[in-house]
Amino acid sequence: MIAEAAPPLLAFSTGAVFGWWWVGFQKSRGITSRDVYKGVEGVPRAGGLIALVAAAVGYAAATPISTKAAAVLLISLIVGLLGLLDDLRGVSEYVRVLVPVVLALALGRAVDGVRLTIPMVGLFYGATGWLAVLALPIMTNAFNMLDPVNGYLPAANVVIGLALLATAAVKGQAEASLLLAVHTAASAALYLYNRYPAKTFNGNVGSYFLGASISTIAVLYDLVAYLILAGLPFVVNGALIIFSSGGIKGREKIQRPTILEGGLVRQDCNSPILTLVRLAVAERPMSEYQIFKALTLITAATSGLTVLLVVALRLLSLPI
Repeated sequence: MIAEAAPPLLAFSTGAVFGWWWVGFQKSRGITSRDVYKGVEGVPRAGGLIALVAAAVGYAAATPISTKAAAVLLISLIVGLLGLLDDLRGVSEYVRVLVPVVLALALGRAVDGVRLTIPMVGLFYGATGWLAVLALPIMTNAFNMLDPVNGYLPAANVVIGLALLATAAVKGQAEASLLLAVHTAASAALYLYNRYPAKTFNGNVGSYFLGASISTIAVLYDLVAYLILAGLPFVVNGALIIFSSGGIKGREKIQRPTILEGGLVRQDCNSPILTLVRLAVAERPMSEYQIFKALTLITAATSGLTVLLVVALRLLSLPI
């Protein structure tokens, strides 16, 4: 039990210490952006590196480190560093989409017997099972599309990570549980610095790393269906944006669906773009923190229902 707790604790403590240095370093080097909600300049913009460093240490400390753990570490690092490059230099949206797709296909080829279990239905192999690897590009980009307010992305990863950890525990997957504990701990470390009012933004390094990390774990341990269920707010938001904008486009190429007036966010009825935040403020304007609470509550609900589903299926002896 003590050995299993070591990697998550190491990940969290590493993130907490590294974050203190990284926030100051970004400020000293001008790696900053403007917090539009508060009208504050000079907020560090690539704080997601905190989660990347924290999880990398935690994954490496998993004893004994397995081939699957090494795959999680390698893929999430590649995708996370791509996000960091985008934060610092800028990367085409097509490259940001293509790299996770290529890594997903490589993962499918490298891992023998990729599986996809549909709750209450059963297990799929072969071509159908290969659909599981698509969780990597889908969730990575979905996480990137829904990082609207201070604190939400790392908080959502803590909640979803705990839901998947409970799912893996019910399924008797000790190694998956350990890796998910590390992911959750790294997300919690990032939350320390991104929570309202944020000391640093997550940046693309944060959304890309966290998306790649949890989706790779889900693919390798047959948890994709539960990741989709728990992370449904991200999936729905991504689908809304893609369909309403007519394809995959960078944020700078689409019209914002909301406007900020007097510290409150309201929908822009002239924008064709639909997002989860726009739906949340459609009835009444909200402050940044109110949006955070609304999105976190929705994610907690989908994650909680996911755990309840797993427990119910286990009690009924149905496929999970």
